[in-house]
Amino acid sequence: MSNETKEVFEPTIDPSSTTVQEMFGSILNEKIQAGALEIAISKKVDSLIEETADDVFRSYSDLGKALKEKMTNAIMPQLENLDDLPTYHDFVLNRLKVAAQGFYDSRLTEVLDKEFAEILAEVPENITLSYIVNSLLEEAQEDNEPEGSITLIINDSNYSWNKPGDSLTVYIDKEADQSEHNCSFDLHLSKDKETGKYDILSIKIDDKKPGEALSMGRLYRMEKILFNVYAMKGRIELDQGLDADDYETGWDHY
Repeated sequence: MSNETKEVFEPTIDPSSTTVQEMFGSILNEKIQAGALEIAISKKVDSLIEETADDVFRSYSDLGKALKEKMTNAIMPQLENLDDLPTYHDFVLNRLKVAAQGFYDSRLTEVLDKEFAEILAEVPENITLSYIVNSLLEEAQEDNEPEGSITLIINDSNYSWNKPGDSLTVYIDKEADQSEHNCSFDLHLSKDKETGKYDILSIKIDDKKPGEALSMGRLYRMEKILFNVYAMKGRIELDQGLDADDYETGWDHY
């Protein structure tokens, strides 16, 4: 049950002795005297001011349009000052140059360093014909044959009795009893008078010269070693002499 007391209206004008027109005039005069009209007018004025300001600052108003134009000019650059703006294609080309340079500086350097390291690792400080023969002999035995031999032929290309061995041609093959023309390795050597070792004048492996072999793909084992020696101007020592019979070319596992 609510304890609130309802406010009861107590009439101040006797309706039995006052007409409606007199009652209205009396109440109106009373409200005016109390400032009700001033308050109402003040609210309307405030509302009118707000509406007017909203209209003035709307984008479609004259003031709104003027402000928008001024702000746009202040923010946007002058197009006539952008004559040197690069085209899309220029931007793409410049990005490609940057990307390519980054590749050269990082990835390509890494690849080349690795290749150079492999080349240097595959070239003994003192390569000898025995080293070459023994390496090919080991490769030939990978077929697990109990016995066998490789082919080694050493020819004195320009033999003369007073200058033997100045110019040699060495033929090697992992198969036995091959002719000169059928051997996989064909080395033309020239003797260095100071060191007694031999420069490689030309080289063919499986009838391919260095440039042709490199264009065919990666090289492995003795092919790579001999091409590296040739490319780096290395020399070969015929450590067992100029006779092929002085080198061990066969194996027997019985």
